[in-house]
Amino acid sequence: MNRRSINAFYSFLLPLCLLFFMAGLAYAQDEFLLKHPREMNFPTLSFVPPKAERVLLSNGMVLYLLEDPELPLIQFSALIRTGSIYDPPQQSGLAKLTATLLRAGGTSDRTPQAINEELEFMAAELDFSMGRESGGASLSVQKKDFPRALSIFASLLLKPAFDPLQLDLAKKKKIEAIRRSNDNPEGIAYREFRRVLYEGNPRGQVPTVESIQSIKQADLLAFHRKFYKPNNMILGISGDFKKEEMIASLEGVFRGWERSLIEIPFIPIPSPRNKKMIYHAKKDLPQSTILMGHFSIPLDHPDYIPFKVLNFILGGGGFNSRLTQEIRSNQGLAYSVGSFYQGRVGYGVFGAFCQTKSATTHKVISLLYQMAEEIKNKNRPTPEELDWAQKTLVNQFIFSFTSSASIVSQQIQLEYDGLPEDYLEKYQARVAAVTLKDLERVAEKHLHPEKSLLMVVGKEEDFDKPLSSFGLVNRIELKKFN
Repeated sequence: MNRRSINAFYSFLLPLCLLFFMAGLAYAQDEFLLKHPREMNFPTLSFVPPKAERVLLSNGMVLYLLEDPELPLIQFSALIRTGSIYDPPQQSGLAKLTATLLRAGGTSDRTPQAINEELEFMAAELDFSMGRESGGASLSVQKKDFPRALSIFASLLLKPAFDPLQLDLAKKKKIEAIRRSNDNPEGIAYREFRRVLYEGNPRGQVPTVESIQSIKQADLLAFHRKFYKPNNMILGISGDFKKEEMIASLEGVFRGWERSLIEIPFIPIPSPRNKKMIYHAKKDLPQSTILMGHFSIPLDHPDYIPFKVLNFILGGGGFNSRLTQEIRSNQGLAYSVGSFYQGRVGYGVFGAFCQTKSATTHKVISLLYQMAEEIKNKNRPTPEELDWAQKTLVNQFIFSFTSSASIVSQQIQLEYDGLPEDYLEKYQARVAAVTLKDLERVAEKHLHPEKSLLMVVGKEEDFDKPLSSFGLVNRIELKKFN
């Protein structure tokens, strides 16, 4: 065979080989993509979160500092030991209004409009917030504008004016929101669920038109004086700064804001119920909103991680969890279904939720009870489910630290909750160490559908069976507003 024939042969053979190789590769890719997510194997992500440095200012304020010069930005996130649980009984909503007016109410030397214009000119974001068991503050600003933004931030904390006109506007907005609060069935369900679950405890307080109307400027000033103190605040700072310069700036701007005695009222931990409770709020709609749940274990409980994994398998893990697979995918009874577990300081809350058409309400409730009970005995978690939950939770962990600001936020939350300094470092190993016996134990000890609160919002006349088949039904009359 001459050279020309050989070249022609290889010119034909090489593209043919390449074609077969590409076809095989495409087949392998298709075969991989067609696999069920639980059958796919990926290497476990290894990640150790960076640590911010803890510093104590002379006035008792705790700082967490993490230098990150990648972008010319500086970000603050703060936690203040306060919350709406400290609202006076007849003034529910006071804490949230205080936080709202801290931002919107101006200071003794700056009007609300002047502050807004200055922050807008700098493209800075500054806000105050209020949760049930903590208050918050945040600031994001370019490095070049940081001194000006810090001055405003400090002024709002030290000498808020709580402008009466802004207070009146904020109250009107809140009252209008209360008047509209019965328009959303999901909002009704969660509001009434919390109110009944925390009955007798300040965590269950719900603002009313009357409680908001009763709040005066003097009440906001008193709430501010009581809780907004430097030694009652943890401030996390990340971005393009130098540690020594930042500490000097904060010592300077907060000079005169002295530490003082903090008298935080004692709020008892909610008491668990020892019986099943059923509540129904009538709403003339073609679908029902269902919530079922009970108190559970706190953040620092030895079974916190195993119970979190159990919840992930039952309904917290999205499309692959049991509740979604059975109620949504297999039976087509709902679009939104799942479970949640929130560990808090001193207690926790577990719950399951679903929205379904009125004619399948009883069936879905039966399935929620049944599947929560079965995971305890008849249909316990399998090795495959445990492996899937562990890998997912471990691999998801990295997404809690997408920026230096998120890293600092995590660390100040740890201190606020009283958790160990190395909690985040040990989290992945603790998840990976959970066994099937651990899941069986925590399901038996901490999952109690038979003692849960069931809250249903919907039109009972259209239900497939009456709610009374589950037990005594307590009726909730939703307030009507003019």
